[in-house]
Amino acid sequence: MTNAEALLWLHVITVVSLVAFKIGVLLVGYLLGRLGHDLLIKGVSGEFKFKSALAGSTADLISSSPGVFFILMATALIAIAVIKDKPFASTMTERTLQSLGELPADPAAQGPPPALPPTPTTEPKP
Repeated sequence: MTNAEALLWLHVITVVSLVAFKIGVLLVGYLLGRLGHDLLIKGVSGEFKFKSALAGSTADLISSSPGVFFILMATALIAIAVIKDKPFASTMTERTLQSLGELPADPAAQGPPPALPPTPTTEPKP
């Protein structure tokens, strides 16, 4: 396997893992929503209070059914999965391929070779 193929496979693995993450979060959100729906349909009751404060505003949620809480959490989870972007970038330029030894180097494009440092003179010690 050449280095360019290895870079391509790393890119494919990154894309597949990001897609799997998004699908996993959507699946968990769906299962939470289904659980909330089932709790609402079966009439499970139990009072809970949910309070939140953000930037000076507060939100209070008082419910007689835990199904509402699960549906709200599922909605938030699915919204985050859809809206949140996981950016990544991979670039493969001609210079990268040349440094990996994939493309033949063009001597005209490289310019003169780097100068070597001067050789130190060694004098015998008295």
